[in-house]
Amino acid sequence: MTGLTISDALSRHYIAHGLPADGGESQPWFRVHIGPITLRLPNPPARRRAVFFHDVNHILTGYNTTFGDGEVAIAAFEVGSGCGPFWIVWFINLSMFAIGLVMRPRAVFYAFVRGRQAVSLYGRREDRNTLAAMPVAEARALLRLDRPPHAPTLADSLRFAAWSLVAMVVLLAPILAAFMALRGVVRLAVAFIVS
Repeated sequence: MTGLTISDALSRHYIAHGLPADGGESQPWFRVHIGPITLRLPNPPARRRAVFFHDVNHILTGYNTTFGDGEVAIAAFEVGSGCGPFWIVWFINLSMFAIGLVMRPRAVFYAFVRGRQAVSLYGRREDRNTLAAMPVAEARALLRLDRPPHAPTLADSLRFAAWSLVAMVVLLAPILAAFMALRGVVRLAVAFIVS
């Protein structure tokens, strides 16, 4: 695949995974497959702008698109390398990072460390057309993904611990907020019925 351009590699990637030609970037909804369950979720403009970069990262890192495997690894990799100004990518990746801590903690750790040793695609100055025309091998070298990762350092471990805490808060805070809101609604309903 390294003799291909990013554009060619993405086309193959989308065909292999049964995705639209743009990876679903233009679709109002996107699907997440979790084993036999498929969730259909809204695809807001902020996510649409990030799809290309996320999918290019899949190509460059070799992480697959399986929910409990490659998707948690790519999330940890992207947190490690940084998601630039893409707030929705930070949110999604930190949520997936937290899930990965439970499902595949070792893989998440090593993907995070690999990301720390790489350059973030989200922070590159090249526009999408320039990146799409770039050979995969050149892009891998540009992001420092053309060399084997070195052993994790103490700094890697400390940053991983810190990002793990942040990830758990990002994942659990909306769940806790929804629970508290539901609890308040139930209390109001009970008070209304009793009175």
